Amino acid sequence: MIRSKYRWDMPQPAAERENKLMSELGVGRLVAGALARRDWNEIEEARAFLEPSAEALLDPYRMKGMAEAVERIGRAAREGERIRVYGDYDADGVTSTALMIRLLTELGATFDTYIPHRSREGYGLNNAAIDLAAAAGVRLLVTVDNGISAVEQIAYAASLGIDVVVTDHHEPPEQLPDAAIALVNPKQKDCPYPFKGLCGAGVVFKLAHAMLGRPVLEYADLAAIGTIADLMPLTGENRIIARLGLAQLRQAPPAGIRALAKAAGIDIGEISSGRVGFQLAPRLNAGGRLEHADSAVKLLAAASESEAEAYADELDRLNTERQELVERTTAEADEMWLKLREADGERPRRAIVLAKEGWNAGIAGLVASKLVERYYRPAVILAIDAETGLCKGSARSIDGFDLYAALTDCAELLEHYGGHQAAAGMTLRVDNVAELGERLDRIAGERLTDEDWQPKRLVDLCVSLEDVNLRAVDQLAALEPFGNGNPTPRVVLQDVIIKECRTMGKEDKHLRLTVEQAGRSLEVVAFGMGPQRDRMAPGMRIDLLGELSVNEWNGNRKTQMMFQDYRSHHLFVYDRRAERSPWEALERLIGAEAEGLAVACASKAAYHEAVGRYAMAGVTIGLYGTPAGMDASSEIAAAASEDSGWLPADIRHLVLVGLPKQEREVVALRSWLLPERGLERVTVLADGEPGAGSRPQAGKEGEFPERRHFAEVYAMCRKRGSWLDSPDGFVRETAEATGWPLAAVRMMLEVFVELGFIAANGVSRKVVADPPRKELSESSRYRKAKEQAALRRVAEMTAEELRSWMEACHRAVR
Repeated sequence: MIRSKYRWDMPQPAAERENKLMSELGVGRLVAGALARRDWNEIEEARAFLEPSAEALLDPYRMKGMAEAVERIGRAAREGERIRVYGDYDADGVTSTALMIRLLTELGATFDTYIPHRSREGYGLNNAAIDLAAAAGVRLLVTVDNGISAVEQIAYAASLGIDVVVTDHHEPPEQLPDAAIALVNPKQKDCPYPFKGLCGAGVVFKLAHAMLGRPVLEYADLAAIGTIADLMPLTGENRIIARLGLAQLRQAPPAGIRALAKAAGIDIGEISSGRVGFQLAPRLNAGGRLEHADSAVKLLAAASESEAEAYADELDRLNTERQELVERTTAEADEMWLKLREADGERPRRAIVLAKEGWNAGIAGLVASKLVERYYRPAVILAIDAETGLCKGSARSIDGFDLYAALTDCAELLEHYGGHQAAAGMTLRVDNVAELGERLDRIAGERLTDEDWQPKRLVDLCVSLEDVNLRAVDQLAALEPFGNGNPTPRVVLQDVIIKECRTMGKEDKHLRLTVEQAGRSLEVVAFGMGPQRDRMAPGMRIDLLGELSVNEWNGNRKTQMMFQDYRSHHLFVYDRRAERSPWEALERLIGAEAEGLAVACASKAAYHEAVGRYAMAGVTIGLYGTPAGMDASSEIAAAASEDSGWLPADIRHLVLVGLPKQEREVVALRSWLLPERGLERVTVLADGEPGAGSRPQAGKEGEFPERRHFAEVYAMCRKRGSWLDSPDGFVRETAEATGWPLAAVRMMLEVFVELGFIAANGVSRKVVADPPRKELSESSRYRKAKEQAALRRVAEMTAEELRSWMEACHRAVR
């Protein structure tokens, strides 16, 4: 058995709902299954999801503060007041700023823009920046992607005669900036706007709709980039914006995006949400992370591609630097964490909190994300400023752990913090870092269950290879764009057989399989899973979790699966009893893989030999059960109890030096083979005694009588009619006549008595004249004797018989 890395959140059977969706919408099973899993069960709602329309965009005036914002911005534009757009340095912030530039240009306003420096000023409004605005004669500040928490700063601006309109999408605090002329944020408690998932650029998109009196579909391109980059849910109004914006980017992209796509090596005509999220957004973020976000804003506002090229090249260069810096910082953080774990001993910390001088706060979130992915626990990465004694950084969480709530419980340790359940930013004094780590560790221990520590993967549907074809996989495009809230459909391909398994790529980092099922085959690929090759082999049955896609090469199209995880209920059994020296074979096995390996010996002599040879290698060594003739109170006997308690729970490879010969030993072996023990491999060696590698010849002494043998004995009973049950009487005569041992004959007679074929009265036995018709298997004595016989002959099984028996034990349920 091979356990999966992730917890698979499997879908409940929904055949009736799927069939209805297939019939009403004309879609295939893959699309219908994904819709059902995502609760799109009402036909018209599902249809609207598959066919998002601009007509479904909501009335922007339903958003609280919108009317006031439109009036104040419109008046400033008409009267020529100086407006300053105050943005943010991430991808959502710069796309929001660029959209506001478009809008104010269209309104004929007098304006400029300002984005704070990430490391020098930090997030949001600050008084020094407001002073600069006042000195420049600014009468109206319009924030984008920030401002909802800036209570003191907006009050300060008002004291200087500057009006402030806030457009934001972050979680509002308890105290709002009442000094603002308008607060436009759908997440305000009393805001009636029905869709709460807009990003900063999405809020500006709605503001433009209100100010221009029409849906500004031409603004959807940058609104889509901001939505995808800020990991907003691609449902509701966001799905409409993203779908419209991606179509616009493919057909008529703005000059800046054309230049950035070219620098990134992207065919703009095939732009997707994935390419936006993983290739464009990191480049738009790079300026703000390492230097200043102005270059990203200038790129997006560029009138021509030639003007934009220099900014695109600059962002591409900064992104490369960012990647290298993230890699170095992650390596340093990884080393720090491993040292802390080593110092902690057996109970590792449940939250990662690391701080170091010289780290860049702009990439802290990226490093934290990598640590979460690697160790699956909440992570906080902090950059220390030695001059101020402050740390700035970011945190990322795991499913089930509300990071914002945890930080709120540690608020007295923090100078400033903000965020949500999955991510947060913070500033604190260096002196409080250790205490923060201890507090988060304790909170995580209190709020997370054992199950929470294993990452979960939601599965849309379970499929067979019969379901996987080009037409079905092509239909999945109807569910695009994919992203947060609407992930690429994830399927489990059940019970396929590996036909071919090989590594690929530099240093064999990746894995490629060909799997089969019912005469069909499919190629599946996994990036970064090359080391798993040793756990797989042709003929192995596995379940695969991953995403279906179409691979196009040289004009050929074929379906494939990118798999992310796998599991197998298969047990590999290697019979090596014929090898001349079991100790040389065992030495090779231990040399290749000592961790997760245990050795079970069938004899006292083999046990002592194994201990003498390999105990120093840290290998677990034990016995099946207390061997015959051994003092039951001895240390060895204590370690070799029937309940197999000496075998550690994390053993994956069990090596048997000799097979068990006693029933209690076989019972112990069978308990180790149960699926819940998680064994992956069993290797069987001879026990080291002369001739041990050869299989004994089985005769009647080691066999169990078949039905015809019972019939032969019963015929002799009927012929005799009656007899006394004595050792030297009829029982012995029958044994001598049939060649079966006395014990076997006595067992057969006991079965006949239980079934009512023979009447027993004390020592007297008499054949029943007209017995009931019954099968031998109806006798509990027969069943128990047959099972005991099977157990006794394990040591005599052929390689194929042994493999079949062990695999049957492995499939059993206790």
